[in-house]
Formats: sequence, structure tokens, C-alpha cells
Amino acid sequence: MDTLYHYTSLNGITGILGSRSIWATHTSFLNDSSEFFHGLSFAKRIASQIFMEDDYLAAFGWAVRDGLQAVLADSLYVASFSAGGDVLSQWRGYCPVGAGVCLGFAVPQVQNFCDGKGYRLEKCIYEHEQQFHRVNSLVEKCFDMFPKPSITRAEYDSLDSKSQVDAHFNYQQMTSEGPGKQQAIEAVTWLCAEVAELVPLFKNEGFHEESEWRIVANKPQEMVKFRANSSCLAPYVELELLSNVAKSALREVIIGPNPNQRRCQLSVEMLLKSNGLTDVDVKVSPLPFTSW
Repeated sequence: MDTLYHYTSLNGITGILGSRSIWATHTSFLNDSSEFFHGLSFAKRIASQIFMEDDYLAAFGWAVRDGLQAVLADSLYVASFSAGGDVLSQWRGYCPVGAGVCLGFAVPQVQNFCDGKGYRLEKCIYEHEQQFHRVNSLVEKCFDMFPKPSITRAEYDSLDSKSQVDAHFNYQQMTSEGPGKQQAIEAVTWLCAEVAELVPLFKNEGFHEESEWRIVANKPQEMVKFRANSSCLAPYVELELLSNVAKSALREVIIGPNPNQRRCQLSVEMLLKSNGLTDVDVKVSPLPFTSW
């Protein structure tokens, strides 16, 4: 895959070219803001349960659970793309009827932009099993960083019940108040940061047709701006994917189903030319979708 697509309106393309930017919206103000919190709840549940039933490692389980309780979306911003260009469900879901366009961006240049900013460009995860695997992998890495019990599991299993309780208490105290506290804090802090950036990629399996990719910007360098939506002000940042050094990131524009596609195509070609973008392929969608 070498192209990612961004569906928008005619007003949207004028704004994108005018600012040379794609907007990334705060995760709490996405069209379906509940998806982030659902994903975070799912991640917490998985991470908490992995070790909570293991008395030998209960201190780790508790530390992970308590750490994840404090994870918030305070500084996460998301910009969405699709691996599919000219997809009927995308025209219906993300564009106004008869006035939508689809912008195709070169993946290598989008990736270079993200690498330079420290942002993530990743495919959304729809399958429940894969979501579980990604969270589980992070928890295992966290455990590798976390201070270990002073006795082995075999030694713990050989103890009587009272001695096991004492061992559990000692491990808990060592990681929460004793010499392992700082190491434990660093491990759980790392896990929380990784989970916070992962869960914006979790989506319900029913939306897999969207083949969505996202730029996840944590603590973005860009200035936070605000736009009015139907009921509040939505914070966003402008990701300058079309800066002067990366104009060629925009490869193509597809004119969506439209009562006058050829005239729309001409107007978009004129807009591109006026912005110095003369090598962008402009085409029209052949889909027979009409609602006007």
C-alpha cells in the first residue's frame, strides 16, 4: 500500500490546501468519542486481569490496574485516513451528499512527517483477538521492566499459606514503598503512555470495511485551535502534511458522486493549480450513487 485516502467536503479541501494541513481532532471530541473510552476500558480490563489471579505476581497486577485507572486522553489528537479510495460507504459516511472529494496521500511522505514529529501512523485494529494480543504484549514488556519478587515461583509455591501471604505483602511493600518503588513507577508509567497511544487505534469489528489508518499525535508540537461543532468547541491541531518541502505528498483527488462531476473536477483542478500543485491526478468516481 502506497496511498492513504482522506474523505472530506469541498469546503474541506479548500481548508486543507489553504493551510497545507490535515486537522487532527482531540480524541474526546471525535464524531464517536466513546470509541476511545471503550478502547481504554477494554485495555484496562485485559491488563488488569492478566496477573490479578496470580497471587505470586499480585503486586504487579495491582500496580498495573491502579496506573491504568489514571490514563486520560488529555493530549491525544487523531487524524483519520482510509486504505480505500472511492469507497461507497466512505462517501456516504464522511462526505456531504453531492459535494465530497477524496484526497490520496503518499504513505512514505506521511510516514516521514510522523517520524519527524514523533507521531504514530498505524492501521486501526478491528479484530478482538489482535487487540488482546497488542495489550498483552505491552503488559509483558512492562513486567520485564518491573521489579521481580525476591523469591522464585517454585519457592513461593512451596510455602504454607501464611508464608505466601507474607511474601505477597513483602513484594507489595517493596514495589510501592521500598527500594523497587521507582523502578515500578517507571515501568507502569511507560505502560500507561503506550496504552494511551494504542487505544485510539481500537475500533469495533463491524467497521472493518473502512480500513482506517490514523495519525496519533500525543502532546503535539502544533498550536491547539478550536472549531465549533453542533454542541461545543472541538480542539484540533493542524498537521502540515503539504508544507513547501512536501507538496508532492498529495498524489490524487477523486471527485465523489456529484450532479455535475466534470464542473467540480475543473474547479478542483483550478484550486490545485492556484496552490502550486500541478502534478496531482484529478479523477471522477464512476460509482452510480445519487441522492439529489
